[in-house]
Amino acid sequence: DKADGHTQYKLLKKEVSGDDVTFTIESRMLDKKGNETYTNTFEAYCKDGKFSFDMAFKINGESMQAYQNMDVDVDASSFEIPSMETPPGTKLEDGTLKLSIGGGGISMFQMNVLVHDRKIEQKETLQTAAGEFECLVLHQKVHTKMVVKVDASSKEWYAPEIGMIRSESYNNKGKLLGYSELTKFDP
Repeated sequence: DKADGHTQYKLLKKEVSGDDVTFTIESRMLDKKGNETYTNTFEAYCKDGKFSFDMAFKINGESMQAYQNMDVDVDASSFEIPSMETPPGTKLEDGTLKLSIGGGGISMFQMNVLVHDRKIEQKETLQTAAGEFECLVLHQKVHTKMVVKVDASSKEWYAPEIGMIRSESYNNKGKLLGYSELTKFDP
């Protein structure tokens, strides 16, 4: 329960086109001393009442800095977050991410991530330092293949008009590895 860093999100732009909305968001990662370690900008979408973003957002940008002078190819699917009206038990589409890093036409490193068996577990009230939130709780399995295969799972709490409130990561035996939680929210 000791913070090893913080991530700050800032809405830079909101574009509305009919019923569809595109959000441009800045993500800043800070170490436990408050020093910035990485900044990224990404887009998220609300189309047909469904919120989604590119799975590439799930890449740990801080760890990718070591490859900044190399060729990086990313193939990522859309990752959907359903509305609060979605009933418990609803299954969601899988998410995929393929990453290839190399140089001079030679692939040096490949990573494949499959987020699967995604489903809505329940609706739940969650209390954090940022307040109390009515949340939709998602559970999903995560299969990662780099040099070795790693199977894990995660549980995520989402609140309407805000986004993810809490995320927990578990190993393949169900042991909690770590979590992130919303500590401050400035509307």
